[in-house]
Amino acid sequence: MLTGTKEPLVMETTSLYALAALLTLVQLPHVLNLPIWVSVFGISIIALRVQARNTPDKAIWKFLFSSPVVTTVAIVGALLIRLHYGYFLGRDPCVAFLFLLVSLKFAEYRRSADATLLLGLACVLMLTQYFYSQSIIAAVVTLPAVFALGHALAVLRDPSHELAAKPQLRLIGKLLLQGLPIAIALFVLFPRLSGPLWSMPDDATAKTGLSETMRPGDIGSLSQSNEVAFRVEFEGAVPPPDARYWRGPVLTHFDGFTWSPEKKFTHAYPAAVIPSALEYTVMLQPHKNHWLFALDQAVSIPNKDGSVAAAGTASNFATLTSTGQLLTKDPITRVTRYTQRSTVSSVFDAPTKPNRSELHYPENMPRTVRLAEEIRSQSSSATDYANRVLRRFNQMDYHYTLRPGLLGDTPVDEFLFDTQEGFCEHYASAFTLLMRAAGIPSRVVTGYLGGEMNDDYMIVRQSDAHAWSEAYIDGAWQRFDPTGAVAPSRVEQGLSAALPQGELTGFQHNKAFTWTKKFSLAWDGLNHDWQRLIVDYNNDSQESLFEKLGLPNMKLWQITVFILAIAGLWALWILRSPLQKTNKRLSVADKAWNKVEHWLSTQHVIRKTSETPQAFLDRACQELTHYETDLREIGKLLMPARFAAIPEAAAAEQARDAEQHLNDLQRKNCPS
Repeated sequence: MLTGTKEPLVMETTSLYALAALLTLVQLPHVLNLPIWVSVFGISIIALRVQARNTPDKAIWKFLFSSPVVTTVAIVGALLIRLHYGYFLGRDPCVAFLFLLVSLKFAEYRRSADATLLLGLACVLMLTQYFYSQSIIAAVVTLPAVFALGHALAVLRDPSHELAAKPQLRLIGKLLLQGLPIAIALFVLFPRLSGPLWSMPDDATAKTGLSETMRPGDIGSLSQSNEVAFRVEFEGAVPPPDARYWRGPVLTHFDGFTWSPEKKFTHAYPAAVIPSALEYTVMLQPHKNHWLFALDQAVSIPNKDGSVAAAGTASNFATLTSTGQLLTKDPITRVTRYTQRSTVSSVFDAPTKPNRSELHYPENMPRTVRLAEEIRSQSSSATDYANRVLRRFNQMDYHYTLRPGLLGDTPVDEFLFDTQEGFCEHYASAFTLLMRAAGIPSRVVTGYLGGEMNDDYMIVRQSDAHAWSEAYIDGAWQRFDPTGAVAPSRVEQGLSAALPQGELTGFQHNKAFTWTKKFSLAWDGLNHDWQRLIVDYNNDSQESLFEKLGLPNMKLWQITVFILAIAGLWALWILRSPLQKTNKRLSVADKAWNKVEHWLSTQHVIRKTSETPQAFLDRACQELTHYETDLREIGKLLMPARFAAIPEAAAAEQARDAEQHLNDLQRKNCPS
């Protein structure tokens, strides 16, 4: 794994510094993703290795960076990473171990072979940051490391040569720009893979967004987050705010404190395509759970390739349950794009009859049961009963707030009769249990309500998280949103319009500042286009682009030949045209000087960037004493021709004499 050598420290200081800069810039983007002790330890090793170069006589450094010690530290590091995460085969522990290995390999850097291996490891570690994010920021953060890679390659090619920073950075930038057209051609034209090049086991990391369980306060806490849950592009008209119910987990079990979903469910297959259904594309952020989100009611099932499964058939990507929820076979661990169809409605057909759990209520709510019996005795139907419960929330002193009072052992009774304040999960839970206590099957649905349009797409944030109820009445499931009875503005205008003054979250406060909001939406739009056009560029996108450009669907060999032709023509233009233009601009004296400088390089005398031409010739005379007389004569002819204010014809004549003198010098036999 790690290789060592008993050779002394023979590498050049410039090479060591160049590699240290490269590895540091490659490691820095990982600092936010890895345990702090891994980051500090890895970067500290690099710093100590550089310090050891400045004090090479101290035996302690040679011992600490010897192969046995480095290998031992690597093994201990692997064990500590396994202990920290509780597992080893996964994204986070593997990246953390690679992070440490790169630093430890640098600690035992001795030979050019070590440098080559370090360059390869640095490139791999640079790519692993895209395991965590593929955003524009991630791409921009990579650029300094790319420039450092170019600098390291230049230094390792000639460690003794002094390289000025600005010209070198300019050269690296020029090379990157020259390679950009080839990269674009490969990206656009080359066949897309159906999946990533690698696959890693899922990490047991923290999940973001909705949970599969719900307790009082869960959604209220989530609603203070400004993070994007998903983005939506509509094919046609955008539904109004009060119809934007994005269905997520459906919860049926309640133990007196916590709501949870059914463990078993039946499949539902849409029987026919509904022409009036609304079609849209969702770009879902990773939440490490199995559910997708769709407007109520979903009438299609998405496939992996972005298409929609045919009516009455199964999908290779998701399942539509009898409760109207879309579930995937694998957790959503990366940005996922899918197309969906829905009919915007508050009444849904029931493919199966309600089960017992949708009538169950716990024993720790006696006052709630008595209230249900009282209201039920005054009602003429189940619908009338539900409306009476909603009127109670609307007319009595109930409050919609993110800061409700604490509840004890009888949370439902205490909320309905004592505190009378809560967030959407409090009202959805209480309404559902009041319906069950009256013998009406009901359940809680969690998801998102609302969404903000940003030009041609909609942003749904975690702050739009919501919970509502569904009751089985007259053979169908009907949506009831008790939050709308308490705070109608929550349904019609969003969270910020419904919260009391002084309870706005930081994000909701920012909405009041026009310039902040505009900047936020513009930045989100840029990220959305990046995700849609770059990250999510797939076979369908490629075929669509070919159609727009009028290109046929080419075979693999045709694409290969086409790309090679483009690359060849571009390389010829890059390599030849600048040379030709440069030669045209050079004077006779400059051409002669270039020949002198080239010949001296063959004699292992290379000009430093800090040297003037005269200083360079003086040093050449000192190093090549047997050529001193000839070099002095060439200098007397060439320096005035290049720098003195003499007529152009005279300068050209002197330059030709100097060039002839150089030709004579090259024909001489070199002394032994």
